[in-house]
Amino acid sequence: MHMLTRLPSRITALLFLLWLCQTALGQKLPAVYQSKQDSLGIRVYTLEKVRVIATRPQESIGRLSVLNPGERTQALSGSVKEVLQDSPGLSVTTGTKDESNLRIRGFRKNEVKILVDGRPLNAGYFGNIDLQNLPLSDISEIQILKGPVSSLYGSNTMGGVVNLITREPSAQKWVKLGLLAKRNNTNQLELSVAHSFEDWNFWLYGSREHTDGFVLPGDFVPTISENGDVRNNSLKTEYNIQAKSSFSIMDFHTLGVSWGWTFVPEKKIPASIYEANDFKLYKDWARYQSTVMGDILLGEELKLAGLVYLDGGKDTYQQYNDPQYQFLSVNSIMHYNTVGANLKLELPQNGSLGITGGYNLDCQNSTRKDNGDYLNWTNHRIYLQHLFAQARQDFSARLNLTGSMGLSLATGDYRKAYYLYPEPALGIFYELPDQTRLSLATGINASYPTMRQLFSAERGNPNLKPQSGIKTELSTSRPFIMSNLSGFLELILFHNKVRNLIDLRDEHYTNIYSVDSYGFDAEGSIRPISLISFDAAYGYLDYSAGSDYRLTESPRNTLSLKCNLNLPHKLGLTISSLYKDIRFSQDSAGSYRVLPAYWNHSIYLNRDFGVISINCGVDNLMDVYYEEEYGYPAAGRNLGIKL
Repeated sequence: MHMLTRLPSRITALLFLLWLCQTALGQKLPAVYQSKQDSLGIRVYTLEKVRVIATRPQESIGRLSVLNPGERTQALSGSVKEVLQDSPGLSVTTGTKDESNLRIRGFRKNEVKILVDGRPLNAGYFGNIDLQNLPLSDISEIQILKGPVSSLYGSNTMGGVVNLITREPSAQKWVKLGLLAKRNNTNQLELSVAHSFEDWNFWLYGSREHTDGFVLPGDFVPTISENGDVRNNSLKTEYNIQAKSSFSIMDFHTLGVSWGWTFVPEKKIPASIYEANDFKLYKDWARYQSTVMGDILLGEELKLAGLVYLDGGKDTYQQYNDPQYQFLSVNSIMHYNTVGANLKLELPQNGSLGITGGYNLDCQNSTRKDNGDYLNWTNHRIYLQHLFAQARQDFSARLNLTGSMGLSLATGDYRKAYYLYPEPALGIFYELPDQTRLSLATGINASYPTMRQLFSAERGNPNLKPQSGIKTELSTSRPFIMSNLSGFLELILFHNKVRNLIDLRDEHYTNIYSVDSYGFDAEGSIRPISLISFDAAYGYLDYSAGSDYRLTESPRNTLSLKCNLNLPHKLGLTISSLYKDIRFSQDSAGSYRVLPAYWNHSIYLNRDFGVISINCGVDNLMDVYYEEEYGYPAAGRNLGIKL
């Protein structure tokens, strides 16, 4: 513990020292390298001839991180969860119902907003999006906002935003076939047909994913409820169908539609390895969505962008008293959906000023029935309205100021009080002549209670207030060249002051906690020669002694190291290592447990043969045993190949 206490200050000092050194020794960058580093600032998400409606990077207030799922280190990933789990500031674990739990800088899963092309996903009755059931193929970028969030992203963004940007159809290609195989009959087959024409495009996608269950590490010691080798009750088969099309009208307007369906017929749920007599499963688990998008040119300098969408899901959750799944004790059927609309008026930047404003409405609905407190179908609704406006002022080519204001109002059944909640945010961005970028952002973001927290018959409280956080973020980044050594450094400092956190007290949900958290994310990339590159990312997270809430499943120190080698015969080799510090984790009784720190090493090899790409590798190379959450072990050594 003494070493862990001293580690952050030493690393912080080292990072600042490195930054000062490269600032003093850095040379003027060649034009090619400058263009590469500037690309994010001018990037927009378009289809050929046809634009897809999506929130763009320049609309953010805080620092935007962008992940590319096509990188070597993501080569064997099959879901969004696998890509996010080694990012600094993020923690993705698997919990009590075999669902992924995403935390951003300690914020919990129901405080983070997940979007696909700007369309919010319904988080269900419990307020969680299972990232394991979001397929990764045909996602071109994953945008992550960890700090202050612009009001343009809507409400419920206190914990941050993850926006999945789907791939653009190509005018040169038609068909993509993907095959993924891993240990213990884990496989994925996916097929997409897509093409872009002169004034319209289409995309059709289908996949089947199956696993007989992941294999536990070799040093796992069997317990009373887990016999080891293959993780008990982890078999799953999932089907996914997605489609979208966009077309232009009179060369000025764009319309688009999308539709999707994900289905799991039956999925048994692995129990805690420390608890016996816990036999659960899902039946007929499904997610669905349909969207109509529009981009209408109203005048020479005025555009209307809009989304009208339906996003929802359903499942049947069952508990049994025996391992043969014959004696049913709980049978709960859940249906949930959101019908929403997002209208945005854009006044493009004319000279130095650009203005955007609009209105968002989410009608969230949940219906449930079970053999306990809900013998009859019980329906609950939340209407979440949000007015927003944002202005960007460019004072020069190097300095700009972006400010936004959102006003959100939540109403619904059984609520005795209504809150009109303001969410202001402000960001200042400055670029020095040597391409050092500085930014300071601050804002207030809120998170509204979930359906379960409001309406649960056992623990619900319809008088809950929104949770809120004052978030501040300071960042600096700079590319550099010293002799023949090129690279990039980035440092982000943050502080979050959160109030009215919701948790259980006396068996009911209550606004009881507050927490002041702080830390930093640091990333660096060095390319000593063209054949090799090194990437490192470090995250530090802590909270003040006066806080009355512990950040669970969120390590104080996280370190990610990667080495990319270009070998002969066009082979690419990647070696990656991930370190996670000790974490607090709660057991089923609510008691805090401490999970040990661990290292996870992986190695990947890739080769392109024209239009064919082959990737193979080994995850958890050293077969290390660790638990993602208390009682829920991660997979051991896993071999895989992807075509």
